[in-house]
Amino acid sequence: MGLDKKGRAVALFPKVDVAFSQERLGVNAVAAFAAANNLIWRENNIKDVGIDGQLEYVNASGMATGRVIALQIKSGPSFFGHDDGESWRFYPEVKHRLYWERFPLPVIVVLHHPEAGESFWVDVRHAYRRGAQDEAVGVSVPKAQTLSTTTGSKLFENAGVTAGTFMDSIEDVLRALVNTRSVEAAFPLSYFQLFAGGLTNIVRSLHFGMDLVTETVEMNLDFMGSDYGAGMGAQEYDFVFGYIQFLVAQDLADIDFGDCLIDWNDREMVPRFVAPLTRRGRDLVRAIGQKEDQMRLSGVLPDSDGIRVAQEHLIQMVVMPSDVQRVPLIAAFEKNVLATS
Repeated sequence: MGLDKKGRAVALFPKVDVAFSQERLGVNAVAAFAAANNLIWRENNIKDVGIDGQLEYVNASGMATGRVIALQIKSGPSFFGHDDGESWRFYPEVKHRLYWERFPLPVIVVLHHPEAGESFWVDVRHAYRRGAQDEAVGVSVPKAQTLSTTTGSKLFENAGVTAGTFMDSIEDVLRALVNTRSVEAAFPLSYFQLFAGGLTNIVRSLHFGMDLVTETVEMNLDFMGSDYGAGMGAQEYDFVFGYIQFLVAQDLADIDFGDCLIDWNDREMVPRFVAPLTRRGRDLVRAIGQKEDQMRLSGVLPDSDGIRVAQEHLIQMVVMPSDVQRVPLIAAFEKNVLATS
């Protein structure tokens, strides 16, 4: 210790508190995980407001994919004081809850325990968007989700990283769409039929839902003169969800895959969406059109009076009796809100 001009004791050197070391241990654990799994770690070098850095997924071929997630790292024993048996309870500030929920990337909260040398994680944006968390109960961080036992693909699941292999060639994508077909007699369907039949918004977007699936299957059965009625079981549901995974893996449309997983896992429903086509999706549409033109010139395809394989499919809103009854109910609701505002 030294003395200042007034004779008061002062430290001779800057003091580094324990919190600094603990924070670095957490960041270093994430950096080590990234290196071990061949991921790209980008730490924020300026003051963060709820995001400490980003990870980018690198595929098995060593290619950077552009699939990115954001991370908030919390390190120290104080974050492990709420133990509910199978998980740790993390209580973020309200401002961070709102910030993470509307963040454009999945946000992974990592809790690092310096003494145990272990890190636990949860996709906090996904948890809030599911509607399963509130301020009172905090965020559940599963003890089973440790960085040491997690694969890169699992961590990036809500960012759209799937098991499918990315195909460089649009021609290969087209052939895969055509060749991926249901083998069930009561469910004749291919990925290509779903893609071509789902094009909408002047062929700039792609629609998908169970209405498209059932309509396509029923038209196929009628075209084939089949005596079967459309039938769906677990295998058929997995087939249509596999189509969504294929679209994401091949980057054909800007699909919020994390939101699809909420429908699929939590609500046990087939997702429904209208998503803009990506550049690759638009390239695929052009490739379909060019191949169709070649087939017509060679006489393989007959004249179809201007009808194209890849053309706009109109999405129709079905008006139900209850919708008509809701019109005066909505008007009455508006009137009361205006009267009390």
